[in-house]
Amino acid sequence: MNKRTLQKQQTKDVIKRVAKRAFLENGIEATTTRDISRDANVAVGTFFVHYPDKLELVKEIFFEELEGALTRHAEQEKFTESPSDYLQQVAQTLFRFFGELKEFTQNVVLDSLVTDGFHSQQMKIVSAGIANRFERVGVDSEMAQLFADNMIANYWFVMMACLSSGDYYSKANLSRLKSLNLPFEVSYQNAAP
Repeated sequence: MNKRTLQKQQTKDVIKRVAKRAFLENGIEATTTRDISRDANVAVGTFFVHYPDKLELVKEIFFEELEGALTRHAEQEKFTESPSDYLQQVAQTLFRFFGELKEFTQNVVLDSLVTDGFHSQQMKIVSAGIANRFERVGVDSEMAQLFADNMIANYWFVMMACLSSGDYYSKANLSRLKSLNLPFEVSYQNAAP
């Protein structure tokens, strides 16, 4: 890495570090790009060289934190064959993370829904994992995908309630998701050898 590239990366890292602290202390909405630039000791124009807008910076911080949370989840959770248990594990990890970074979550998840962004894509991956679990016990692929799509719809239903209330920590949310997906768990158990 040449000196100029290293310097640009260091400036970007400072902006991100300062912004994260400001967002957590003062809130995302209350923190301006001018505040971040001032605290990072860079010109406002320099901020925009690295980030086209504040939302992109919020998303970068959010994704880095999410990657860490999902990595810790993968290391701690046992593999489960049950589609319902798998979705419960994912939801528990995500809801805990979303609860820790509520304002980030509101900004990023709402943007994701509008743009078919990261969370929508993430749920497509989870849906494929659910369908795969059904297929492994002999459910045909079309029915497995239909079950998975419905289970993900139930996830979104609970997630939207959490997003609007700001309450991600309630065990009732996970209980509600489990009860909504109970018919699919019964189908899975009936299909399993």
